[in-house]
Amino acid sequence: MTAPTPRIVNRLTVIGGGNMASAIIAGLAKLPAPPAITVSEPDAGKRAVFTAAGHRAVADNAEAIADAEVVLLATKPQALAAVGADLAASWRQDRLLVSILAGIPTAKLEAVLQSSCHAPRVVRAMPNTPMAIGKGMVGICPGANAGIADLIAAEALFAPCARILRVDESRMDAITAVSGSGPAYFFRFAEALLAGAQQLGFTRDEAALLIGTTGAGAWDYLIESGFAASRLREQVTSPGGTTAAALAVIDASGFDALWAKALQAAETRGQELANS
Repeated sequence: MTAPTPRIVNRLTVIGGGNMASAIIAGLAKLPAPPAITVSEPDAGKRAVFTAAGHRAVADNAEAIADAEVVLLATKPQALAAVGADLAASWRQDRLLVSILAGIPTAKLEAVLQSSCHAPRVVRAMPNTPMAIGKGMVGICPGANAGIADLIAAEALFAPCARILRVDESRMDAITAVSGSGPAYFFRFAEALLAGAQQLGFTRDEAALLIGTTGAGAWDYLIESGFAASRLREQVTSPGGTTAAALAVIDASGFDALWAKALQAAETRGQELANS
């Protein structure tokens, strides 16, 4: 796990103004010396929000990247063909591309840019939505032409609001499956627990208080105690008790196998996106 780096990117262009891009920009804006940020976003309403926050916002990708030192590609993967053509038309060797497009390998991005740049420098990253509250997780890897300085520059974009794990690119689809998609798994579990608690007679607010406090406390206890999750589970599970009764139902459902299958499905879908 790498520590946040103090290096600052001077001129950043973000292509796409969605939730993840907004979280990254918000984190950078809190730095003592934030970069000059330009956002390329076709939606006029979103552009107005970025302008109001003090950033430059335009609708044209070529205009947006004209003076960029680093370009953060934050669109949907399906938009790569259209956006890539705009980037390739005026790409420069001294510019770094950082992509958060799920499933899109650095080689594919390099191929897009090679029409105007001999050895384009690309870094691939997979952040997740808790970046919006400064508690994100990012997996990151360099492309074939990116050096350590490029990797450090890319990490500087995420460090204000996330922890960073450097991995080989062969593991990026697994990163997407575990931490990129991971918040949705927790949210889905919370949905089920909330519904179950309400069936026991609690109001939604009461259920949210009970489950939210318990969940946050249990996770912090797991981290701070340093004990294995299995040991802590056993401490709560008295033979023949209430917890044992609940866990027997969970174990009978094939819970472990279900999650292994779910993560494999997410990783496989990431690999499919690379070929779409």
